[in-house]
Amino acid sequence: MKQRIRLVLSVAGSFVVVGALVQYYHHQREADQRVADIENKLDAASEAHPAGAPATVSPVILESDPSGSELVQKQHNIEEIMVAGWRLIDQRSPAQAARAVEIFREGLAKVDPNNPDFYNGLGRALLIAGKPRDAIAAWRTGLSLSPLFSDMQSGIGWAYWWLNDPSRAKEAWQKALVMNPHSTDAWSAMAWIDLALGRSGDAKQGFQELVKFDNQRQAWIIGLSMARGGNSGLPEIAHLFPLPALELFDRPLPVDPAPMAILSTNNP
Repeated sequence: MKQRIRLVLSVAGSFVVVGALVQYYHHQREADQRVADIENKLDAASEAHPAGAPATVSPVILESDPSGSELVQKQHNIEEIMVAGWRLIDQRSPAQAARAVEIFREGLAKVDPNNPDFYNGLGRALLIAGKPRDAIAAWRTGLSLSPLFSDMQSGIGWAYWWLNDPSRAKEAWQKALVMNPHSTDAWSAMAWIDLALGRSGDAKQGFQELVKFDNQRQAWIIGLSMARGGNSGLPEIAHLFPLPALELFDRPLPVDPAPMAILSTNNP
């Protein structure tokens, strides 16, 4: 049992990174100059809080131009927050993810408290920062605003995977694929799970979506070949995607490790 827990936790972090990277590709914008400006502001904020000072970050990247319309200013601020937040998430560092958390919370507090994209980014940042329960709360709040936002539903799957509940993780990914059958984030887990469970047809569909997204990812190419050949050999799959005992996919933990909770965007 302890060995299984260590196995799941050891791979959880790496697959959280995969999910975050996939999401970053979807959100990347052609805004190099804007990103450079943002980074300069963040660096200035860091210099204002040297080592030993409180870790509070003040990523103020919002603008208020009296000469511009309120709508234009709001859209500008939304784009600034999205670019800065996902830029930090893509660094795949818990410390940088914590900075992204502050940015998305600032967006929710000061720009748009009902922006589903902010909640999606907040969830990803919280997960990489090592707070899967808070991540689930963020995504659930976001889904209450945008019920068909498959990336958030898939994110809940990664958080449950991190919490050592593969059954609830699989259920979350399956729901994400109902929302969006082309969800790369969900398929990056479910294709392997389907293959391991002997559902070669579903696995083939998943790997086709993955290879379409990135035809250079060798593991996905091998997975597609295995699915086409009906090869569900667990040793081969485990080499590419470590899995817990298969019966755990149908046996959720007795108590939900992330019960329903109200998310506060002002949490430290």
